[in-house]
Order: sequence, then structure tokens, then C-alpha cells
Amino acid sequence: MTKYEQLAQLLEQDIIHQKYKRGDKLPSIQTLSKQYHCSKETVIKAYQLLVQQHLIYAKAQSGYYVLGSPILPASSTHHFSLETGNPPIHATSLEDAKHCLSLAIDEYQESSLNLSLQGVQSLRQTLANFFFDMGIYAQESSIYLIQGVTQMLSFLSSITFPNQHTYILIEEPTYSYYVRFLHSLSLPILTIYRDENGIDLEHLQYLFEHYDIKFFYTIPRNHNPLGTTYSSHTRQKIAQLALKYNVYIIEDDYFGHCSSYSHYLPLFYYMEGKNCIYLTSFSKTIPYIRIGVAIVHQDFQDTFDQMTHQSYYYSYQLPSLISQATLESYIKSSLYHKQTQQLQNYLKKIIALLKKSPKAGIQSF
Repeated sequence: MTKYEQLAQLLEQDIIHQKYKRGDKLPSIQTLSKQYHCSKETVIKAYQLLVQQHLIYAKAQSGYYVLGSPILPASSTHHFSLETGNPPIHATSLEDAKHCLSLAIDEYQESSLNLSLQGVQSLRQTLANFFFDMGIYAQESSIYLIQGVTQMLSFLSSITFPNQHTYILIEEPTYSYYVRFLHSLSLPILTIYRDENGIDLEHLQYLFEHYDIKFFYTIPRNHNPLGTTYSSHTRQKIAQLALKYNVYIIEDDYFGHCSSYSHYLPLFYYMEGKNCIYLTSFSKTIPYIRIGVAIVHQDFQDTFDQMTHQSYYYSYQLPSLISQATLESYIKSSLYHKQTQQLQNYLKKIIALLKKSPKAGIQSF
């Protein structure tokens, strides 16, 4: 063990035993250098190691502060709740969230609240690279920060699309809140049946050809409530038909970041973004903030910009600055990947338990 690792271990024990409590300022680099008879470089490396372990954080022009104790209280239950598809708070790391929130506050403390209605530019640049790795090739200008998928669906359902079509096509079953919303406004709705095998593509073509469908709302993977995922053949065929008949696709990938499907490509990829609006949420993976993303093709941007500006007057759709800054901290570090891995492991435990039931028909995420 190196000298800086030994020093980091000593400081970690001091934090565990409450010599330094949460929020306390730690001794200066010079003070520790003299106390432990080591170089300033050794102290800096020790502090950097503790920062990486999310035990402390640095404040510019101030020093190092205690973020929290590495010992977390044990979960009070060994049960898994199936009342909702959302993962519980305890399945994620509270300490990671505190660390990213602290970084966000430090990074944006001089920023103005007068933001673009698309969101923080640096975050959208970061997200462009993030989505590139998911097969979604979009420029920063096509990325809009939103508060959540549900709110965006309500906006999109109420506006006129460039194709001037009327009907909204939904899967049956689908997201129950959205169904209730559509009925509450008496909007014209068509349905297509979906089961564990997907949908009837011939029937989909018939609907696209014979009805003026504005958009088809679909949850291709981790479907709510079925939990199933369309095959790559089905996704490609839906994309081809939508482009052929000038139907827009609203692709709800609300839980895609926790999916472990290998080589999965979204509808947005097969359509090269054209006639496709990609929606996703980060609130499932980081439950401490409310934030999502809408990605639109340049052909739809004028319509989307107009909707965004109009909505500003009666329902502010942009996430808070601190939510945007916190998400940026997660993605720029390795913590977002760590977070999704933790949730995947949690979900795999639930699936393993359910598979033991003879009546369970469970698919892996």
C-alpha cells in the first residue's frame, strides 16, 4: 500500500468514527503534510482518492469537505415491492447523489437562471455524446430538456403535426395515465393489440394506410405494463411503415438506460430521426431529480419550438437548473453508469425471484 493510500485510509477511519462529520472542513494540505511528515503531493493524492470514493468533495478556493460516511444504514426490509415498475430509492446510492449535487452547485453557482428553453448548452452537448453510444445520432440543437415524459405527451397530443393528420394510435395495453389523459380530452384514438409476441404488422400497415394517423405512441422496450421488447425486425418494419405513410412515431424509452439488451437499436436509429420523437426519462435512474429528454428531427424543430414557447406561459416544462447540473455531473463522471448497473442488478434479483413462481412469465431486462 502506498503512503497516500495509507493516509486516505486513516482519514476514512476518522470520518467513520465521526472525528470529521458531514459538512466539516478537513485540515488543509499543508497541515496534514506537517502532521504526517509527508509531501503535499501525498496529501493531495489521498484527498483525490477520497473524492473518487465519494467520501469528500472539493470547494474551489476553499478546501475539502466531508460528504458523508461510507457506512450506510441497512435496508429495513428484505421484501421486493411489485406495486410499481419504478425502482425504490434504496436501490440507488444516496451518497453518489449528494456528491453530484455538490459538484453541480459548485459548478453552476455563478450561472444565470435565464436559460434557453432547450436547456443548459453544456448538458445538451454531453447528452449528444451519451445518446450517440445508444445509437441515437442527434446534434445538440435537436435535444430538448424536459421535466418528464408524461408532461411532454400531453403537449404533443394537443398540437397539430406537420402531416396535418388527426388520429392518435396507441398500443393496447399501454401506459394507463396516458390513456386516461386522451379520454379526458376526447381525442380521436385508434388502438392496436400488443402481447408478448409484439403486434400484428399487417394490421399496423392497414391502420397507417386507411386512417390519417398523426402519430403512433409506442414503448418499444421494457413496455409498460407488459415488460416486453419489440424484436429488431418489428422495430425496423414499424420505422419503414411510418416513413412510407407519413406517420410520426413517439418513441417512449422511459426505462431504456437500465436495459441490458445487447445490440439494441431504437426506432429513432432506423428512421434516422425523421418522423420520430424520442422521449426518455432520467428520473427512473436518478429518483432525486425530475428530468427527461426529447429528441426531435430538424424537420420538426419549428413546430416543437413553437410548442415550447407557448407552453412557457401556462406550464413551465424546463427542468430546474440544479436538476440539469446534477445530471451533467452524473454523466461526466462514471457515476451514471454505476447507477444503472446497480438498478440492473436490483431488477435481476426481482426477476430471479419471480421466475421461481410456476405462474410467472418473466422476461429479462
